[in-house]
Amino acid sequence: MNYSIAPLSHKNIKDLLYLYEFVFGNTYSLDFILKKFDTSYLGKSYYGHLAYHDKRPIAFHGAIPVLMEYQGRHEIAAQYGDAMTLPTYTGKGLFTKLGQLTDQQLQDDGISFVWGFPNQNSEYGYINKLHWNYVERMQGYKIKTAIIPLEKMVRKFKFTNQFYINRIKKAFEKYRVPSYIQGSVLNSKNDIVTTCRNTHYYTYKSFSENFTIKIDDVLFWIKIKNGLLIGDIETPSKAAFNNALEKLKKLASDNGIGELIFQSSPNTLTTDLLQEQSDDYFESWIVGFKNFSSKFPLEKLKLTFGDLDTF
Repeated sequence: MNYSIAPLSHKNIKDLLYLYEFVFGNTYSLDFILKKFDTSYLGKSYYGHLAYHDKRPIAFHGAIPVLMEYQGRHEIAAQYGDAMTLPTYTGKGLFTKLGQLTDQQLQDDGISFVWGFPNQNSEYGYINKLHWNYVERMQGYKIKTAIIPLEKMVRKFKFTNQFYINRIKKAFEKYRVPSYIQGSVLNSKNDIVTTCRNTHYYTYKSFSENFTIKIDDVLFWIKIKNGLLIGDIETPSKAAFNNALEKLKKLASDNGIGELIFQSSPNTLTTDLLQEQSDDYFESWIVGFKNFSSKFPLEKLKLTFGDLDTF
């Protein structure tokens, strides 16, 4: 079977819409995809490769540049994501071939290392085919709120979904603030490699409808989708966090949100605070990486839920 392969570009990016729908079951707008891969604020955009069979898109492997920091120094790395192959074409080496081509593309453009959160379907491929390393897994925490998860129910239908979105906007409006969270991982016990949380980073991430709220003196970076997802937190103390969390739980419950979901690298402020508060703990994705030319100690990579490419 003959395939053709093309690097991702502004011209062919529309072909991702087909793959998102038939591989992940997600219906995105072209505008959403364009904003996701437009990282021109770093001077670098559109990384990845598409595979075609008879002009039909059948697989994709992409990466998104991210500015990383360590002890005041910066490097441009890239987050891998959206490894997609149509079911009838899996097991034919496309994941590895497209990944290798994208690795070379990134290296040729001066990207110092790559990282990501491989899921259960791609973890083996990244470690054994693309030779990634990892030190630890993200730790996840869930806190139950509403007994009836109204949010998940109404989002199944277009009309009720829009009605619910409008309700959520009103419910959270008085808590919304333009503040940017520097990152709870910066309060971790060891020096760490992490994303550079500057205004450019948050402006870019706004394509995914996340926002920051302030309850008392605590900041929560959140997104409401199948629960209230918490990308990161900033708090002056443990007591302040516990008080604000109780108010956030009530706010979620009053609006039919079934649970709060946190995820973070181990041994960070988030995990320290949530160990005593959560109803359910789970081990999530690995924090994987591959070094091209970085001078950073990548075994010290620490990230939060907000660093996920779709948060």
